Amino acid sequence: MDTQALMVSLLTMVGVRLPVLIALCVGLVWVMGAPRDPARTGALTGLLLLLASSMGSLLANLVPMWMVSNGDFGAISQLSTVLGVVHFGLAMLDAVGTVLLVWALVRLLRQRAAAP
Repeated sequence: MDTQALMVSLLTMVGVRLPVLIALCVGLVWVMGAPRDPARTGALTGLLLLLASSMGSLLANLVPMWMVSNGDFGAISQLSTVLGVVHFGLAMLDAVGTVLLVWALVRLLRQRAAAP
């Protein structure tokens, strides 16, 4: 795998994730305009965690391709356990981000329902 093939793979991976990245950025812009309160902080933190998880997953998927392009096949088998742990951590970030986002939504919906 040469440098050009690696760049095409990277652009393809970014292209696949682009709709989610755009949605997260739009969500960040919307949340930044909201009044400051705990729900806004939770939503902002959740969106940032989801964005970090998505970008981290992109980088974690790039490492094995970069190693293949360098011809370092032996290290890939050793790296599989590390990448498994990294992907688990990113999935946990994803889960916490989603929970924070849903918590903020539920908090605001309950406040709105309680107001006469």
